[in-house]
Amino acid sequence: MGFLSKVSHLLGMGFLSRVLVRRSACRAIGCVVLGALIICTPAAQAQSLDARAATWLRTVRDTPLWSGDADPAVQFTLLPLGSFLQPRAGSDTGRLLVYYPGDPQTGRQQGEAWVAAQDVAPSGPPPWIVGSELDGDNPGHADGSAPSRSLPLAPPKVTAGQVAVVDDTSGLLLYGSAAHAREAPASTTKIATAIVTLEHAGSLDTPVRITISGPAMAAADGSSIMGLTPGERLTLHTLLIGLLLPSGNDAAEQLAVSVAESRAQFISWMNSVATDELGLQDTQFVNPSGLDADGHYSSAYDLAQLARRAMREPVFREIVSAPEIRAEGYVLDGHNPLIGSYPGADGVKTGSTDAAGRVLVGSATRGGHRLYAVVMHSDDIQADTIALLDWAWQEFSW
Repeated sequence: MGFLSKVSHLLGMGFLSRVLVRRSACRAIGCVVLGALIICTPAAQAQSLDARAATWLRTVRDTPLWSGDADPAVQFTLLPLGSFLQPRAGSDTGRLLVYYPGDPQTGRQQGEAWVAAQDVAPSGPPPWIVGSELDGDNPGHADGSAPSRSLPLAPPKVTAGQVAVVDDTSGLLLYGSAAHAREAPASTTKIATAIVTLEHAGSLDTPVRITISGPAMAAADGSSIMGLTPGERLTLHTLLIGLLLPSGNDAAEQLAVSVAESRAQFISWMNSVATDELGLQDTQFVNPSGLDADGHYSSAYDLAQLARRAMREPVFREIVSAPEIRAEGYVLDGHNPLIGSYPGADGVKTGSTDAAGRVLVGSATRGGHRLYAVVMHSDDIQADTIALLDWAWQEFSW
């Protein structure tokens, strides 16, 4: 029962929970533990030699998953050619005990089962591990503060075309899909706008005369606005709230001309933050708001790094974690669907344009650790981001 309980725990009472997993007959004849496999006979050793030396296996044909090391055994499912497995143990019957990380595309659950040794071959890790900066082919610098991968679990199926999951403390990309693809970032651009404002504004209590008309911008190009009216006077702090919560393009343009000597200088500062300060390679800004424009782009990875930089600022954190802020006669509501609905959510920014589709840079904190999940061209920014965050909390430990 101890072995069965262990397997059932790993599966969360998944596809192996319906039958008893049988112990190998090699227990009765005596076994030699060698590496990750239990080798019982010369024949089994010959069949399992390559698998014993491998960290990962891959199916070389459509492969049944079995409940035991020998017949009679129940076939759980049929894995397609190219499925990834981790070896656990061998037997004298030519079957290997393996761990399957699951497949959200087909709904197959993760867990342990037996496969025929001739159906698998040594392989490198799955793409979702290869591309990770934590332990992939090109791991980044990681110290003791970086997470470690727990039992491998395939990442969730999401609608977003570009994805990045980044650890806040280490800055490492834990998972990405087209994470460095250059795409229109929409209003997530305003993360950089806020960083520049906080770096160059001096006192946020400084009042400025408003020269930008929000209603005129909305009428001209459909801009999201906080509703600025020329001639009024508002503090830079209120403009920053209007930038980040209702995603005011009018606030972005007003900050650009109020904080810098010119709009062009402000945009150059935005690009300097991305390239010179953070070393990002897939970001270029041509406006402070995120309206679609030639040469205006970023990537899921770069947006996560910009958010990570911005969240170092207490004022930024306070604003983006709020669902609503009232300031100087304005009621400024946020657009982030995670705030108030996902445990630990504390930022960061949404965006939406024709070229960008729907974008969300989300952050959440759990157990004192913050993760960023970025989705671009998503059909459901809330569901996609929650799925990625939920997976990451299971996949990694600190």
